[in-house]
Amino acid sequence: QAIWSQAPRASQACGQHSFRAQLSVILRASFAEVVESAWTMAASAIRLCSVLLAAVGAQATSMHLASLCRGHSCAEMHHPILDYDKDEQKCICRAHPCWDDDGQVHSCETEEFPHLRFSYDNMGTLSCGCSSVPHYESVYIAKDMCAGHYCEEEDYPILDYNPDQGSCICRAHPCMDIDGMKHECTDPKFPILRYHEDEPASPGEKPKPICECLAKLTFADEL
Repeated sequence: QAIWSQAPRASQACGQHSFRAQLSVILRASFAEVVESAWTMAASAIRLCSVLLAAVGAQATSMHLASLCRGHSCAEMHHPILDYDKDEQKCICRAHPCWDDDGQVHSCETEEFPHLRFSYDNMGTLSCGCSSVPHYESVYIAKDMCAGHYCEEEDYPILDYNPDQGSCICRAHPCMDIDGMKHECTDPKFPILRYHEDEPASPGEKPKPICECLAKLTFADEL
């Protein structure tokens, strides 16, 4: 009964066909095997297909990352995500982590949930899934600083790290109010609204906020 209570979440995440395929393995096993392994297999089905519950999602770069990587940008299709390497202490351009999940390439091909997204649980385990909302996340924020944290409120969808408080927070998309202006991405070919910053024009001035629309993150071999 407890296993089946997880079914709506995993079924929504994976689609009925793939989740049923996962469950069919359980149903074909003997009762003794089910008792021993059902929880592990059900958790695996949820982890592999998770869409992080609600599709309110995020489509930005954190403001903390933007301040760390001021003046940097990533335009190469194989490594489109601007990120920060904690060990090397430098900004990098990285591939989407779900393009190499222990050798597996994840993709999202349905019109209802076309955007690939990811998160990390508190053990640092990667989850990949599909969302109706464009997603642009930092591995540094999602794994190194805020593993196990999620933002599910529509008004505060951006997972971020507050260095002054030393804690993870959920914030509004910074591009929703840049000097009173709301930015949006209306072209379906460029659905991801990303925030980053340029260095100030002169000493003493504020950094220049930049909001731009990016193409859907698609595995390069599919292009």
